[in-house]
Amino acid sequence: MKNKIAIMLVSILIMVNITGVVVTAATDEENYAGNQLHTLGLLKGYTDGTLGLDRYIIRAEVTALLVRALGYSDKEVPGQGKNFSDVKADYWAVPDIQKAYNLKLIVGDTGGTFRPLHNISYAEVVTILVNALGQNKDLEGDWPTNYINKAQEIGIISIEDDYNVHRKVTRGEVSVLIWDTILVNLNN
Repeated sequence: MKNKIAIMLVSILIMVNITGVVVTAATDEENYAGNQLHTLGLLKGYTDGTLGLDRYIIRAEVTALLVRALGYSDKEVPGQGKNFSDVKADYWAVPDIQKAYNLKLIVGDTGGTFRPLHNISYAEVVTILVNALGQNKDLEGDWPTNYINKAQEIGIISIEDDYNVHRKVTRGEVSVLIWDTILVNLNN
């Protein structure tokens, strides 16, 4: 009986890891930031009426969110764009991915891919935000440390944010990062 319970628990843990389900609820700070972004029309909810702040967020969602936050969702952005080999022409986020590329928010991967359905990491989000603020000139050091340092310097993230920068982040965490970036930009 104990073996069956142990196998069942291990199976559940494996499934949670594979499906990317987050087992923690959004914090008060994440709820506040998410609701602010939703009120501004930047963060879109799900069909079930929730914002899904405790769910991991994919690269395409972050890109669309940032394009909306910068006010380009209904505007043309000049430039050639880039045809990422893993983004189909009819994918819902293509216009936002192209705009983000032309705005120099994103560059994609060295292999010519964007990985739109992959969960995004903390370091990747911070990089996009530093790029959005135009603070990516003459950064010293290697990625992602150079972007993390710049984000700390300009006040997007706190000095204490030194945990695993390569971990995937939730919609709530991204909401806090974007809300803090908006506030930093307004104060400068």
